Amino acid sequence: MNFFHKILIANRGEIALRIIRTSHEMGMSTVAVYSDADQNAQFVKAADEAVHIGGSAPLESYLHQDRLIEAAKRTGAQAIHPGYGFLAENAQFAQRCEDEGLTFIGPSVKAIEAMGAKINAKAIMEANGVPTIPGYRGEDQSIKRLVKEAQQVGFPLLVKASAGGGGKGMRIVRKIEELETAIAGAKREAKSAFGDDSLLIEKYFESAKHIEVQIIGDQQGTILHCFERECSVQRRFQKIIEEAPSPTLTAASRKDICEAAVRAAQSIDYTNAGTVEFIYDTKSEQFFFLEVNTRLQVEHPVTEAITGIDLVRWQILVAQGLPLPMKQEELSINGHALECRLYAEDAQDDFRPATGKILHWSTGKTPNVRYDSGVTSGDDVSIFYDPMIAKVITHGSSRIEAIHRMLKALGELACLGITTNRHFLRTILEDSNFILNKFDTRYIDKELERLNKQDNPSNTIFEYSIAATLWQWNKRREQKNLLKALPIGWRSNFYKAPSDAYQVDEQFLSVSYHHLQNHRFQIKTGELVAEVLFEYADEHEVVYRIDGHRKAFQIAKKNEDFYVQSDAQEARKLSLVPRFPALEEEKIPGGYKAPMPGEVVKVLISLGDTVEEGAPLLVLSSMKMENTIYADEAGTVEEIYVSEKGFVEADTLLLKMKT
Repeated sequence: MNFFHKILIANRGEIALRIIRTSHEMGMSTVAVYSDADQNAQFVKAADEAVHIGGSAPLESYLHQDRLIEAAKRTGAQAIHPGYGFLAENAQFAQRCEDEGLTFIGPSVKAIEAMGAKINAKAIMEANGVPTIPGYRGEDQSIKRLVKEAQQVGFPLLVKASAGGGGKGMRIVRKIEELETAIAGAKREAKSAFGDDSLLIEKYFESAKHIEVQIIGDQQGTILHCFERECSVQRRFQKIIEEAPSPTLTAASRKDICEAAVRAAQSIDYTNAGTVEFIYDTKSEQFFFLEVNTRLQVEHPVTEAITGIDLVRWQILVAQGLPLPMKQEELSINGHALECRLYAEDAQDDFRPATGKILHWSTGKTPNVRYDSGVTSGDDVSIFYDPMIAKVITHGSSRIEAIHRMLKALGELACLGITTNRHFLRTILEDSNFILNKFDTRYIDKELERLNKQDNPSNTIFEYSIAATLWQWNKRREQKNLLKALPIGWRSNFYKAPSDAYQVDEQFLSVSYHHLQNHRFQIKTGELVAEVLFEYADEHEVVYRIDGHRKAFQIAKKNEDFYVQSDAQEARKLSLVPRFPALEEEKIPGGYKAPMPGEVVKVLISLGDTVEEGAPLLVLSSMKMENTIYADEAGTVEEIYVSEKGFVEADTLLLKMKT
């Protein structure tokens, strides 16, 4: 038995907090490790001890094996939990832990190595009767051979990194003209993310579901499945909504796919927690093996919700050599669970990652809702890590009940100051295709324009501007200053109503108000006039009645910008227009600026090049996602101000074109 009582968590953010919580419940002491960017993070404060391990970039900290091992030895930790991502599926790190006398809370080195390369993993599955997707998984990785094999597989097909996951190094190819570019891009991304540019080519199913089975094994040879999850709602090949059980499977197909997952685990003598992923072809109703994730999954909470087990607790028990506390026949499905991933990204702008400070973070009080997050008000979302901020998990007696709870929970949640996908998630949950289970893994790709269509009532911005105006009025009312004897809103010109002007995107609103009496106002913008009763305001909430309708808004202010949201509508930024506008920054003709902070991955042009409209110019990486900058119009490259591997801030001038 590997008895231990202190665990080092080799990870960050919400998963570090998740592991700390269960460890403390079990009476285990915890050690956090942190980078420069995370020195004030919530998980650092929650752990019993914390050790600084380097710079903000993952290679300087969370991927630095020597520093992690040193931190464990320095603090006397006997075990390391890798969480997910970073080194969680790194066989070398697992072996290093073993060599140093540390318990790696995860599967064996042998299992990680067997499943680490998808090419090898599929060969093992085929030999053990687990159905696999037709495709090429050979050792010859030359462009010529990959192109030849792709033509034999047929289009559409998927070019996929052998060594990784999370949608990195993955491209859908629908015609041969796109193939070589897709292969080159996938190889580059795979090499950057995983240090291995090996690819495999698979048949691509135009209408398919993503089904995965949670497995866990102990050192006594018992392997259990904890039923399946459906993760078909994805963008950029990354999941954003997961649920358990799958609304697609019948009882018979559930039995078949879960038994196949157990066979897959048995074929590699699997121990600890893992996930066997399958693609489910909705036309043939057949499933095919995708991969084994040899770690805890991001979406594990939905399995916990329907089974009542704590997978992290079971991981720790198994790692100590103890048997699993339940038998297969004792596990059952109770109700339905959903998980929504809250990302710092702009769904209106091709899911571009967002960075910045969280001015206000709050969650609601709806029952049967779990929030797994690693942030609070005042925290920064940086360019160095994944843009996921939190996971919201709901449970109900039925799928519809879980959906209703999720809508309520997302409505109550506030993450003001940065752009998130909160409203986009709500839009999906309310969409009839999602409710009726008429979706597949390409659902967002196919329906993005419709899902992104703004459906805000015409008076939403007016109501938001009222909230900002009343918040300011209340702030002035509370101020203790030399003029406190004067009435709030007093003006030397009595006949001119006080007013504020706001800019929302390209729209300008001039809002004037008359304070009547007893907190009653008449507020006007353009042709819109409303009778408003102010009820309450604090640092981050405004409540008022507009024409007798009581409404509540969450609000945060930074400099002259207000961030406002209500339950049903998306958060918006209202910028207070100064009464004496500053001079606008001069625009540089032909200049291209960075749309976000990030690393310059690839400069695709050279000085003097002539490029066509729509041609790729350079590639930026932010929050583990690549974003290509394209030419707005044809021209000649006149200046290039950045170089590869360099970091740039948002609005940095990247290059200049002569058009």
